[in-house]
Amino acid sequence: MAAQRLSMRKLRVLFRLRFEAKLTTRAIAASLGIGNGTVCDYLGRARVAKLTWPLPPELDDDAALTALLFPEDAKALTERPEPDWAHVYAELKKKGVTKLLLWQE
Repeated sequence: MAAQRLSMRKLRVLFRLRFEAKLTTRAIAASLGIGNGTVCDYLGRARVAKLTWPLPPELDDDAALTALLFPEDAKALTERPEPDWAHVYAELKKKGVTKLLLWQE
C-alpha cells in the first residue's frame, strides 16, 4: 500500500529546515515526525525538480508545487503490462510447468 504524501505545509517546512537552517536529514525527520528515508525522498524530488530556496513566487500555489514534485508520467513508466492470464492458466495445466518457470520466461 502506498503511503500518503506529506502536506504542502510540511513540505515547505522540510525545505526551509534543509536549505535555510542547514539541518541534517535525521534532524529534519525527528522534528517533523517522519522517516529519514521520506526526507531523503522529498529532497531528491526537489533536486530533480531543481527547486531553490526560497521557493519562487509562482510555486506559492500548492497545485503548482505538487505538479512539479510529483509528475504523473513517472507513474506510467513504473506500471507493468497485465499478463495474459488465460495463457498462464493454460501453461500451468501442463505437466512440469511451475509458476517460477513461467515467471522466468
